Amino acid sequence: MAVKQDGVKVWGREVSAQELWPRLESVTTPGWRENLASWWQGVTEEGVLFHEGDLEADSLVVGPKPLVVSGSVRLKGLLEDGHAADHTLLVVLGDLEVENVATFSAMFVAGNVRIRGLLFGDSLGDDIFWVGGGLTARTLVEEHHHIEVHGALDVEVLVGSKLTAPGRPRQTLQPHEALLPGTWSAEEEDEDGVSDSTLDRKGLLAKLRAGKPVLGDTKLGPVEKAIAAVREKAARGEKATRLGLTQKKLKAIPEEVFSLTWLESLTLDSNDVAELSPRIGELRALKSLSLESLPLKTLPVELCRLPALKKLSLRYCNNLTRLPDAFGELESLEELYLDAMALEGFPEVLTRLPRLKKLWWWRFFKTTPGRVQLLVDGMGRMPKLTHAGFFQGELSALPGGLAPLARLKQFKLGLDRVPEAEVKRLEAALPPGRLHVGY
Repeated sequence: MAVKQDGVKVWGREVSAQELWPRLESVTTPGWRENLASWWQGVTEEGVLFHEGDLEADSLVVGPKPLVVSGSVRLKGLLEDGHAADHTLLVVLGDLEVENVATFSAMFVAGNVRIRGLLFGDSLGDDIFWVGGGLTARTLVEEHHHIEVHGALDVEVLVGSKLTAPGRPRQTLQPHEALLPGTWSAEEEDEDGVSDSTLDRKGLLAKLRAGKPVLGDTKLGPVEKAIAAVREKAARGEKATRLGLTQKKLKAIPEEVFSLTWLESLTLDSNDVAELSPRIGELRALKSLSLESLPLKTLPVELCRLPALKKLSLRYCNNLTRLPDAFGELESLEELYLDAMALEGFPEVLTRLPRLKKLWWWRFFKTTPGRVQLLVDGMGRMPKLTHAGFFQGELSALPGGLAPLARLKQFKLGLDRVPEAEVKRLEAALPPGRLHVGY
């Protein structure tokens, strides 16, 4: 039986913690009781609500008093705790079947848990969702909330990391990859879409309380979704020349990508791709290719023969110490981003690039003036070069010979720190108006 109190249904009769604990001891395992004990002692001083038998309802809000259900809990909608108290407690001695769960305190279920939708746990690491049996759910959203499962795990998606269970979810995704808009905020976004996001806790909870949908389509992973979207646009006759696969946990370029022969722009930044497939050469329409922060040690010859490639970024490729001889065959390349710390000096192959106009060097940390002089002298041997720059890091001194930079239309100095006297010396070495300080 339930009565309303402060607008919330209150289930069960009130009993003392001392009266109820022996009953819990008689029907639970020692490990389960040991984990429950610390929460029990902290929140039961003013009494406990005890519901005998199964509890079936549209929804359930737990708090401020702890609630113990001797049977199973079956809900059509949302199970939520944390009402009118900093810490609340739900103990279910049977199974739990529910549409969605939003928990900010402690829940202990002795049996199995079946969540048709989403489990959202958020407690700054203070509380726990403890399951003695197995857990089935479409999505777990864990925001520093401990989720501990002792039986079998059948979960499609995990957003978070504090999951302890014998098995693993089939996918671990970011909020924007698993949830609908209105439940997350974009952290990093470019023309290829959102690549990093954080959970909008208030937005997610508001949607759950209103009974609105919160789960996105996760039948396809984020990589498959991106490729499918490009294919669908092309099939409709729309312009579909860009594909962004940043931060997708890739070990290799998906084979499906190589069939997108009309692609003009491909971004693969911040993946674990250590080797590029020779099939990259099949993307002959590529004009822009970004390989930033990949653990590449070399580039395939096939990449160096892409006929339309105009822009290439190799920033933060820490393991790429040299460019292959075939790099000089990039006949259309006009703009190039390189890692100054990774490369062994100035790559002479750059002097053979017939159309390279813009050359941007990144990462200057503990770089000697002598090493920088090699870069400056090398750029002086590139007759088509019009724009260049040094970005990120610091230099205690610029090299002595700056004359090779004088013929550039613009030189950008985007370092975090460089002595003002050195900046003035560089400015004096260039024609008026050619030096730009900053990004």
